[in-house]
Parts: sequence; structure tokens; C-alpha cells
Amino acid sequence: MSLVPCRACAQQVDTSALACPGCGATDPGKRISRQQRNAISFVFQLIVWATLLGFGGWYVWTTAIPMAKQYLVKPQTEPVPAPAIRQ
Repeated sequence: MSLVPCRACAQQVDTSALACPGCGATDPGKRISRQQRNAISFVFQLIVWATLLGFGGWYVWTTAIPMAKQYLVKPQTEPVPAPAIRQ
């Protein structure tokens, strides 16, 4: 059971304390609060998912859409020349 100063009020608290008895700060033995850790985690996850979604969209745009167009669009046929009339 080691004591460290609270990051908010500098009162001595146990490292395993969930809240400071003096000021009520969450995780007083840690350098950043639980809310800040959750916010950093959320931003990191948001960046990762946005990157994955962007890459997926780019892949579909450059690969799947041209492939789908190839199957959906009928190929242009050249007009058949009229047979020559012999005299």
C-alpha cells in the first residue's frame, strides 16, 4: 500500500484508490483521469475506424465499381455493313 500525491489536490492517497477522499478526483494516483483516458481511447478508435472506412471506400471506388460497370454496360457493336449488290 503505497501513497502518492493526488494529481488534483496533492493530498496523499493510496495508489489503488478509485477517488480522492479530499477532492473526489477519479484515479488520483494516475497522471491522467479515467475520463481523459477514455477520451483519448475514443479519438484513437475514431481515427482507426475512419481510416479503415476510407480505405474500404477507396477500394470499392477503384476496383469494384469499374468491374460492375464492365458487367452492366453492354458492349458497343459495330454496325454491320450492307452487302454489296452485284450487277
